Amino acid sequence: MNLSSLKWRMMSLVLLVHIVVFGAMVWLAQQELEHFAERQATLRAQTLQAELAAALTGPIVTRDYVTLAEIVQELTSLGEIDHLAIVDPGGRELAHAARQGAAVTDRSRIRDFETRIAGSRVRYGFDVSTSAHLWREFAHSAALWALLVALIAAAAMLYGALVLTRRIERLGQAAEAFAAGDLEARAPVRQNGDELDRLGGAFNRMAAETAGRIIALDQARRETATALVVAHDEHARLVSLLDAMKTGVLFVDRADRVLYLNDALRRMWLIADEAAVLGSPARDLLAQSGGRLAQPDHFSRLVLHVPGTQEISDSTELAMSDGRIIVQVCRPVRDEDQRLIGRLWLYDDVTQERRNAEQLIYLAERDGLTGLYNRRRFEEALERALLDAGRRHAKCALMLFDLDEFKHLNDHFGHRAGDALLVRVANELSSTIRRNEILARLGGDEFSLLVTEFERIEEVENLAERVVRGIARLPFSFDGRELRITASLGIAVFPDHASSLAELVAAADLAMYQAKSAGKNGWRLFDGKADVGAIERLGWSERIERALAQNLFELHFQGVHGPGGRLSHVEALLRMRDPETDELVSPQHFIAPAEKTGRIVDIDRWVVEAAVLTLARHPGLPGVAVNVSGRTLAEVRFPRFVLDTLVRHQVSPQRLLIEVTETAAISDMHDANRLVEVLRPAGCRVCLDDFGAGFSSFSYLKHLAADAIKIDGQFIRHVADDREDRLVVQAITGVAKGLNKITIAEFVEDARTVDTLKKLGVDAFQGYHFSIPEADVAALLARHGTMAATRFPAKEERWP
Repeated sequence: MNLSSLKWRMMSLVLLVHIVVFGAMVWLAQQELEHFAERQATLRAQTLQAELAAALTGPIVTRDYVTLAEIVQELTSLGEIDHLAIVDPGGRELAHAARQGAAVTDRSRIRDFETRIAGSRVRYGFDVSTSAHLWREFAHSAALWALLVALIAAAAMLYGALVLTRRIERLGQAAEAFAAGDLEARAPVRQNGDELDRLGGAFNRMAAETAGRIIALDQARRETATALVVAHDEHARLVSLLDAMKTGVLFVDRADRVLYLNDALRRMWLIADEAAVLGSPARDLLAQSGGRLAQPDHFSRLVLHVPGTQEISDSTELAMSDGRIIVQVCRPVRDEDQRLIGRLWLYDDVTQERRNAEQLIYLAERDGLTGLYNRRRFEEALERALLDAGRRHAKCALMLFDLDEFKHLNDHFGHRAGDALLVRVANELSSTIRRNEILARLGGDEFSLLVTEFERIEEVENLAERVVRGIARLPFSFDGRELRITASLGIAVFPDHASSLAELVAAADLAMYQAKSAGKNGWRLFDGKADVGAIERLGWSERIERALAQNLFELHFQGVHGPGGRLSHVEALLRMRDPETDELVSPQHFIAPAEKTGRIVDIDRWVVEAAVLTLARHPGLPGVAVNVSGRTLAEVRFPRFVLDTLVRHQVSPQRLLIEVTETAAISDMHDANRLVEVLRPAGCRVCLDDFGAGFSSFSYLKHLAADAIKIDGQFIRHVADDREDRLVVQAITGVAKGLNKITIAEFVEDARTVDTLKKLGVDAFQGYHFSIPEADVAALLARHGTMAATRFPAKEERWP
């Protein structure tokens, strides 16, 4: 039973009101009856006087005292008169009587009256309780009836309240059932009813409308859920489609924040799967990319550049440092009202398409057997080269060569052997020449080589030497027999030996036959003079080849130290183990021949591989500096090789320092900058070696983003005693500090030199005063300790 319900509160209120009203009415009725009884008693007393006068006048006048006493006695015995006394005018009491029987306990109900009858004073006491009792009995009877009526009225009101609250309760139950989900719940309503019926009708209408809306909403929810499932499926299919596309897709919003990018874009820009790029500015996308542009400044102008017209942008080609070509195009994304809501960037890797197109051109220009340029394409290239050389007053060289005794081999072993040999020779020579040199097969066993860019004739002679020796050491076997192949080569230079294409070809052809006349397996310049220096370089070339093939190179390490003497990093110094004497050979003997033959690139790759492997084996080694030659700077794939080597051995790029000589950097600033622009963003440091040796050192310094400068040793050896050397060093350190670059002094051999260099502001030192080059890097670490556990200082940190 819920005592706090409206029904019980209403019934309790009705009962309480009835009780209060009935009690008030009873009290008021009692008061009125009391007053009425008093008035009736007074009136009775007045009428009693007349009755006393009628009864007592005769005996008083006749002085019939006996009769008078009897009358008095009789009147008091009736109970209405409490006491009665008659006194004559003389004060004598004529008669006296008092009521006998039950004593009057409440004397307040006795009213005393006095009157004169026949001259005598009559005093009597009138009991008003008798009449009041009658009225009280009447009042009690009336009260009982009133109570009965009140109870009946209360019962009627309680019944009405119960009916009313029951209807309200039913309305509440209907509302609760509806709220609980019973959409069919309705309140009972009578036709032409009262306010509750109208309220119930309003509730029913509201419930019906709400139920309709709920049903509609539920239907809409189901439809929305179905549509959401369909949308999710469509989204999954769309994402699968976009991820399956080879086209890189990037969606950005109006604020150029990334909304979506597909897998092709991640692969294209080498963005790691775990890289959080969604919601980030689109211009920060390249920071998450492992791919680099061949010309990074293009990114600020082209990549993710928002066209001011908000229309479809022209396609833009982006050349990547790893050789890929990516085409970029932007399309605006608009809503139904044609308002710009974002942009769609599309990226296509067209590298393969370009290669296919180049392949078609290649097939039209190439020899079908060897893949070299054919005669027609070579003659076109030669004609253009002569015209260009004539305009620039430059030189170009033509080499003609054929295989010695090729006809005999062809006749003896057949054309199949001859074709196989031509293919082997073409492959060998293709790996020997540089990109600006054009190799062609003119027909049969006759080949030609065009050299368009050289400063000295020795460069051409060096190339001829590589060609002849490369063919001579080419292993070739056919049907189980080892065959030795040689070639004779002739060189002619325009315009030294000829002024036209025909004359140049004839001169080269004559030089080739001069080589054959000299014993074959050699080369001759058109004038027929011998080049002893070339023969000597040829010997070194063979030794270098053997050293690379037999892994006869090795690294020695010399420390680079901070002002406190602690080890900052080490420089890797290359040595070659002589294959004949087993003695160590200094690089000054084999670097020049290696550069002339082009094998310096292979040597530099070997050095990088060995240095990174050393870093991997010695985690406590802060860093290693390696030297890179000018020829290697021109190798486009070298920066990617360095980064791939670091990744393969899991070595941080911050631990590798690339040293480029000032001379090499100045000779080809474009190649040097290309190397720096790829390696520095990846974390590698770059040092400009032998700084100060050139005449324009300072003018080139601002164009090369190097982290460190190694001062040329010619200014260090006598710096403690030579004022001019000190001025040069002081100038270099001042400029370096202004450009926020670290300075390193090499050839530091005594304490006086160290003290002088410290005063001049040099940051680090390298030389015999601190350590000598040695192969055991672990011993070097044990003796000198390190400035840092895993890296050498960045330029922002400086050496302490």
